[in-house]
Amino acid sequence: MNTENSGCLTGVARAIALVVVLPFRLLWDALAWCCRQLWRWVLAPIGRALGWLLHHLLVIPLRWLWEWVLAPIGRALGWLLHHLLAVPLRWLWEWILVPVGKALWWVVDLLLVTPLRLLWRYVLGPVCRVVGAALAWAWRVAGEISRAVGRAIRRLLWNAIGRPLAWVYRAVLTPVGHWLRRYVWAPVATVARAVRAAAREVRTALFGGPR
Repeated sequence: MNTENSGCLTGVARAIALVVVLPFRLLWDALAWCCRQLWRWVLAPIGRALGWLLHHLLVIPLRWLWEWVLAPIGRALGWLLHHLLAVPLRWLWEWILVPVGKALWWVVDLLLVTPLRLLWRYVLGPVCRVVGAALAWAWRVAGEISRAVGRAIRRLLWNAIGRPLAWVYRAVLTPVGHWLRRYVWAPVATVARAVRAAAREVRTALFGGPR
């Protein structure tokens, strides 16, 4: 493709693109111009007017109310609370409650805590340690005695019951079982097998064999 044909195709493509894009660009520019005019002549003046109204009808009255009413009332209430509540409570705490609490704690410590501490240190503590050690020793010894008694009972039961039962099983029941299996159950089983075979032969003779 030569340069002249390439230039023609480029010109045609640009012309088509311009025809397609031009309406959208005109619409975009028109909308932008309308928005600028709307902001300049409508929204901005309305915003400034609303700001002026809010400033003069809300901010200034609230500022005046805070400076000349609420702040003085707050300072007066703070002064009253400080002198009528905080100062008396602090004086009550420092000069009455704290000394009374210290005196009560001194009395409780002297009459209750110290005697109980001494009682535990010199009486109850040693007694509890001695009793605990004695109980631990008794528990250990009782365990040894219990194990010894258990071994003795197991040996007694074995000699009194287990050993005779083992002898009876070994000397009586085992030979009897062998004799019964050889001279009773084996002949009975042989007779039963013969009876079943004879029954099959009779059934075959009467009704014929399986088809």
